[in-house]
Amino acid sequence: MLNLAIRMPRILLFFLLLLQSWGYSQKIYNLDKVDQSEIIIDGIISEDERKKSLKTTVDYEWEPGYNTPARLETELYMSYNESSLYVGVIAYGDPENIRGQVRPRDQMEGDLNEDTIFLRFDPFQDARSVFLLASNAYGSQLDLRARNAISDDERYDMTFNALYETKSSITDDGYIVEFLIPFNSIPYPSGENQEWGFNVMRFYTLEGTRVANISDQYDRDNPCRICQISGKLIMKDVEFKSKTELLPFISGNLIGDRGLVSNNPIDYQKTASEIGIGLKYDFSPSSAIELTINPDFSQVEADETQIDINSAYALQYPELRPYFNKGMDLLNFLDNAFYSRTINAPSISSKITSAGKKSRSILLTAVDQNTPYLIGGEDKSYFGEGGASYANAFRYQRVINNGLKYGFFTTNRYYEGGGYGNLFGIDGLLTVNKIWRIQFELIKNFNEEPIADWIDTDDLFSGKSVELNGEKFNGSANYFRVSRQTENWNSYLFYKAISSNFRADLGFVPKNNRKWFTLSHGYDKILDKDYLKRFTFNMKGDLSHNFSNKLKSKSLDIDLSITTIGRTQISYKYSVNFFRNYLGVDYNNFSKSTLTLVGAPSKKLTFQARATFGKEIAFNEDLPEIGKESSFFILFNYKVGNNLSISPSLRFSSLKKIDGSEHFYNGYISRVSSRYQFNNDLSLRLISEYNKFTDTFYVQPLLEWNPNPSTIFYVGGNQSSINDFDLMPEDFNPFRINRSQFFIKFQYLIGI
Repeated sequence: MLNLAIRMPRILLFFLLLLQSWGYSQKIYNLDKVDQSEIIIDGIISEDERKKSLKTTVDYEWEPGYNTPARLETELYMSYNESSLYVGVIAYGDPENIRGQVRPRDQMEGDLNEDTIFLRFDPFQDARSVFLLASNAYGSQLDLRARNAISDDERYDMTFNALYETKSSITDDGYIVEFLIPFNSIPYPSGENQEWGFNVMRFYTLEGTRVANISDQYDRDNPCRICQISGKLIMKDVEFKSKTELLPFISGNLIGDRGLVSNNPIDYQKTASEIGIGLKYDFSPSSAIELTINPDFSQVEADETQIDINSAYALQYPELRPYFNKGMDLLNFLDNAFYSRTINAPSISSKITSAGKKSRSILLTAVDQNTPYLIGGEDKSYFGEGGASYANAFRYQRVINNGLKYGFFTTNRYYEGGGYGNLFGIDGLLTVNKIWRIQFELIKNFNEEPIADWIDTDDLFSGKSVELNGEKFNGSANYFRVSRQTENWNSYLFYKAISSNFRADLGFVPKNNRKWFTLSHGYDKILDKDYLKRFTFNMKGDLSHNFSNKLKSKSLDIDLSITTIGRTQISYKYSVNFFRNYLGVDYNNFSKSTLTLVGAPSKKLTFQARATFGKEIAFNEDLPEIGKESSFFILFNYKVGNNLSISPSLRFSSLKKIDGSEHFYNGYISRVSSRYQFNNDLSLRLISEYNKFTDTFYVQPLLEWNPNPSTIFYVGGNQSSINDFDLMPEDFNPFRINRSQFFIKFQYLIGI
């Protein structure tokens, strides 16, 4: 008892210090409500705006320091009016060191080679979705949604769009950015008195090192970054006003073709025109319905061509169409059970999103006039294009807390003329002791094939024909992942089992009849030394069998990466296939190496380079065999002033026989993309690309006005040539166009 009495004051002191530390780390932002006329967004924080705003600072360095004092000062001024939140940011520093330029929204340079301010909002305070609204020093916007995940690829959803206003100015001691964010731009709980999770991040480059500052202290041993938003943003008397939006559009398209004779004039078809309209109505701050009739789901940016000459499976391209943004993170799964680009050319589509304090859901429907059809296989996939279909997707998620969620989902597709694909699943996330994470998805499908000629093959799966002849079948796909992540160590075990009869008619699952075991273990250390900023090492082993328990593959990947001066990351990957079975043939002990460099040595220049050499299977040969692979990719982005950027790139890939006698394939794709940004809304872009594999060349000019995520005007074209580019110089004409397209579109957001 005496010892306890002696130690009691120390115990009490410990708890007092702990409480004091907790109270210090949690910032409370209790904002004042001001009149709408008192906020002017002009890139300058006036004295009146400062007096009527809450002032706070960004105090900590997250990277490379660890909760150390911020090297550069950052001040925030915050208030709100009846409809919007105001945040004014003063980022102090040497204006000569500011990186970035005027650019289109959502096209921030890779690896954040820009001075950028991120405002992070967690309105429901449970890390279901954290909304990041950002601006660089030139007022150019970036918005995205983040969720609880173990990697950046899974964590960030770039398709999210929010309507907000930014203005900036460069000053003698840094830069200023003002944000005006309408409350209805992001989902938030019902009620007049609002309390949101909130913090701020600032990124900049100092002496060749990327620095991240943050307003909250950060625990690197907690892999859930978005769970650590401890600041509380308090706003009272926030009145929700239901909002109706109309989104009409009109577009025109003119296409011409020269035909087989190169000297023929281009024969243009009749101009095709389209009109359509979208309607959106907000039931509550977090629930809305959208309806679009004859939507234009075309994308302005041309997909960057991927080299698929040695791929046995269909390739996946990212979703770039703006319709698929709000709430679509709910339809992200571990292995693409839903893929929005399977909704290809709908005549009508609707979407209902809803979020409550402990749940959220989405229902998406569409009548698709041109249906893509993908059949996964054990060693290769099959793809065809069909007619009309009716599609819908639904998901419900129950949110217990930021580490425990579960839900169920279904996707359905019914084909005109008969046939269907129905998929049902449950999923969940459980976090244990903050560093352990358990995820699962259990999926079942029920299919009846359409009777159609979309796919021409005599191949079989599970005793059934791949050809579409009305057969019925069902399958399953099960996923389990257990991960452990701390400041320095990252490990996971991933098990996937996809039966041969599994098909996701609204998804992208090109491989099936496989059971995969993946074990990964890695180490990551931030050193911040002169020539060694960061060091990472990772080993990943894969073992797969088919459902007959026949061994399909056994491989090991070893990754080593260092970050050094000039914000340059050097990575080396060694991949060895101890065993691979492809189309019934066994291949043993072949490997390849990949060297990757990514850097931002100056505020004007960034680059990426990757070289691969070793051995690979020639998958698409009639008799596949191992050959010598060599490939490389290089890309530069160079900024000229504050408005012009030029990005040339080159992709080369070659596979030749072991004895060097001939190539299975040998070619390259060269591309140049240049853009002049007149201001944050108006740009002129020119893309040119030559594909040696297909001997085609195209040029795509585009003038675009895009003042917000929905309002857009553009006029441009695609000029393509299909020629023999190996002609003699006197016969060669790179400007001879075989196919020509001109297009124009105007779409305008109308708020009612």
